Formats: sequence, C-alpha cells, structure tokens
Amino acid sequence: MRRSLTIAEMLRLATENLRGANVPNDVLDAQTLLAEALGCDRTYLIVNFNQELSAETLEKYERLITRRASGEPLQYITGHQEFFGLEFEVTPDVLIPRPETELIVEETIRLVQVMAVSETEWRPLIVDLGTGSGCIAVALAREVNRARVIASDISLAALQVARRNAARYGLLERIGFMASDLLGAFAEAPCADFIISNPPYIVERDLDTLQREVRDWEPRLALTDFGDGLNFYRRLLSAAPARLHPGGFLICEIGYMQAEAITALIDGRLWDEPRLLTDLQGIPRTLVLRRIS
Repeated sequence: MRRSLTIAEMLRLATENLRGANVPNDVLDAQTLLAEALGCDRTYLIVNFNQELSAETLEKYERLITRRASGEPLQYITGHQEFFGLEFEVTPDVLIPRPETELIVEETIRLVQVMAVSETEWRPLIVDLGTGSGCIAVALAREVNRARVIASDISLAALQVARRNAARYGLLERIGFMASDLLGAFAEAPCADFIISNPPYIVERDLDTLQREVRDWEPRLALTDFGDGLNFYRRLLSAAPARLHPGGFLICEIGYMQAEAITALIDGRLWDEPRLLTDLQGIPRTLVLRRIS
C-alpha cells in the first residue's frame, strides 16, 4: 500500500522531477500545480506543509507534473494567465499573454487621455488585430470606459476564447468580434481612432531556437508569418492609413532586434515620425505611429 505523502514531501519530489526535465521555475511551478490540484492558493501550502495528501489528490497532481515535465506551458495546464491585473482564460488556441504586451495597453490609455482633453464627448474606436485571448481588447475596454472596441482574429477558435474572456468581465456589449485576416474584412467598417496589434513576428528559421514551451505548444499561426517576420508589418503599414481617421494611431508590438528593419518600411508621406517604446530591459518592443492628418 502506498504511503501517504505530505505537502512538503510531494513538493520536494515534484520539484526534483521538474528540475530533471529542465523546466524553468521548477519550485514555483511545482507549488502552483499543487495549489491547482488542491483548489487552494500557494499560501495554504506553506501554512499546511505537514498535511497529508489524499490518494486522489496525489494522482491528480502527478498527472499535472507529468504534463509540465513534458514541456506543456504552465498556463495551458492551469487554463489561465494574468495580464494587466486581470485573469484571462488561455488555451492552446491562443498565445499566452506576456508582460511586454502591456506596453500597448499603457500607451493607448495615455494617448486616449491626452486626446480626450479637447474632445470631451469623444468615444474612440479601437481595433485590436490578432486579438488571441482578447487580453488587449478586454483590458482597454475596462480601462477606457467610453471606448468602442473591435477584437479581430483569423482564428475562429481564438475568437471564442476572446469572447469568453470578454463575457467574464461583462464586456460583450462593449466589444465586437470579427473574423479577419488583419484588415481584410474591414472594408465596410468605420474608420478607427486606434489600430493595435501584436502580430506574428518570429522569423520562420528561428522557430527551432525558441523555448520548447513556445516552439512545441503555442499556435504557430500566432507566432510567425512563415517568412522573414516582417510580412504583417508590411501589410499593416500599407493598409492601416485607409482604415484610420486622420491623426489616428497604429500601435504594434515588435520583435527583438526588429526596430531598424520595421522603421525602414515606414512611408513618411503617410505617417508622422515613429516612436519606439522600450521594455524593462531597454529593448524596443512597441512601435507607435500617427497617421498624418
């Protein structure tokens, strides 16, 4: 008969398992998954470290640890990820939201506040292209009360996830959803004040160099353009001016070391001087462009 194990003992064994499988953050992941198996928070594990675990909990936990040891991202196992202080459902149909993408939300909020000073009745229209989980669209709809938001994606499965996340925060009346390959379906839509996007920008030949959690699990359609990583920027820079009001903004996340190549694509007859926002490591990660009035 199998001996019962305590929380502390099981965490030690699970951490060793994850470390042997070269899983980053092995201690934290072991704790997070045990909290998931128990339906508690990590503080409970610390306070009750001598509690014995039931056979049912042990079996459930071992299944979760096996999945994580195989490289499956923690967020896909737990089914959620925090972004801009909000909890989002994530599935293998969508990219896992990342902290650097919050720069898009922060800059959009700042620009709305600046522009709203002179236009008190203004209701900005924000279009989020490649919405994925809907994290950007939902965060902006929550933070900019007067905004109208359209969340778009080529993936119908991703749109379903985004819709559920919008419903979670009571935003289905504020966010519209549209299946579209970038701006392809927007010919009859009204012009926007903001077009924002975190497009696929990884160079195809670099896919094999990515962490296995990304390479083997996240949707490739959302990771790469299956080319040089610049195709979506070429298309956006060409199509966005016709879908923006004069003075409207295009705000995009960009990949590591892409700033020079992308800014070289900008037509100065259509756009004001570009601005690049850096992440906490000082790396340019967000491009901000304003359509010439």
